Amino acid sequence: MMSRMRWRIILPYAVLVILMMGGLYFNLSQPSCYRHTTCIRTAVFITASLLILASTVIGLIISSRLEKQLNHLSDLSKRLIAGNRHAPLPRHEQGEIGVFARTFSQLVDHDNDLILKLQEERDQLSKVLVYMADGVIIADPLGHVRQINPAACRLLGTTADKAVEHMLAEVLRHHELIGLWQRCQQENEEQFAAIEVEQNLFLQAVMTPYQHKDFQAYLVILQDLTTIRRLETVRRDFISNISHELRTPLASLRAVVETLQVSALEDPPAARRFLSRAEHEVDTIMQMVEELLELSRIESGRVPIRLSPTAVTDLIEIPVERFKAQADRDHIDLILNLPSDLPFVLADADRMQQVINNLVHNALKFTPEGSITISALRSKDTPKSVRKHIRGMPPSVVFSVKDTGSGIPADDLPRIFERFYKSDRARTRGQGGTGLGLAIARHIIHAHHGIIWAESKENKGSTFYFTLRTA
Repeated sequence: MMSRMRWRIILPYAVLVILMMGGLYFNLSQPSCYRHTTCIRTAVFITASLLILASTVIGLIISSRLEKQLNHLSDLSKRLIAGNRHAPLPRHEQGEIGVFARTFSQLVDHDNDLILKLQEERDQLSKVLVYMADGVIIADPLGHVRQINPAACRLLGTTADKAVEHMLAEVLRHHELIGLWQRCQQENEEQFAAIEVEQNLFLQAVMTPYQHKDFQAYLVILQDLTTIRRLETVRRDFISNISHELRTPLASLRAVVETLQVSALEDPPAARRFLSRAEHEVDTIMQMVEELLELSRIESGRVPIRLSPTAVTDLIEIPVERFKAQADRDHIDLILNLPSDLPFVLADADRMQQVINNLVHNALKFTPEGSITISALRSKDTPKSVRKHIRGMPPSVVFSVKDTGSGIPADDLPRIFERFYKSDRARTRGQGGTGLGLAIARHIIHAHHGIIWAESKENKGSTFYFTLRTA
């Protein structure tokens, strides 16, 4: 390209010199001029002057054009350096400058494509970090936070504005997390630990040094283990509870069998009495197994819930009739409080009768004498103490089963809907049951898109509430 440019500059001058020399030769070849020295000098002077003038004009034209094109490229370069990637590029220039301009344009296009690709990859990475459930923090070698995602902000109780550009130790705050970070810096190796940051918040922290060529950073990943720990606790409690519940009837069965083997077989009345006791313990175990299977099916969604418009009286009257004889025998009044204008509710009648059966049966067990009141009200007609539980819910009917029995200790109240959970009062009084009824009731109510809760004061009775949406 440079050879062509030289020729483009030299050629006009060469042509000019040839023309001038030709003119000078023509003038000097004239007989009239050849004889006079003055004429020769004049011809040489005029030719030289014209040559200088023409050279100057041509030089100015060429330099002006080159300067204009180079200034345009210089301005374009400055705009590109300043970040204006959409500046117009000189794609139609002619000559060598045009070749250079087009090459420069191709370079800019390539850089723009590369920058666009990097921006897209950065945006994709940012989206991944935003929607990740695990917390992610990126820190530079000096420990300054360069990037933090929303999950990490939530787990550490901070915001991106308060974390970015601050020291990582200030963001982590917890002494065990800070110690883990310091070991990662000192040993330049991956460090991880499971840490209880605060009550009911368990984190698994992984801190990894990263280096690629001249780039160095530290990657911190925080995983919330709280739910996993809670599930492990539930699993341990489940194994402990089911072992406890099975041990009692199995021990009783073993005692019956041993007694029969030793002597009771020779005494038919005693044998029948022990066999009746064994049958009762077997029934207890079978009931527990059936309720466990039922709870498992409900939790896994294998029990279909067929919702249809149902009258409230159709849900309540059958369970009340079922327990009326037992209530009369125990001197307990069963009271119904059902307004006549209650709307239909969306319910699976069989499943909801199972819930009401369970609640009334529990009330009978823990009410030596007194009353049990079964009520239903529109959600808008309930007292403030109830409305605070159902705020924001669609129009519903709120059911309640209230007794005047022994009540539930305050420490036991939050856990009564857990499987196998029984209050100490229930165990010490030798009340029957598997401890699964309320867990089953809770899952059935949730399958109906409702909620269930209890209120109680020890020795002053209990009230169980649940909601069903109106049809």
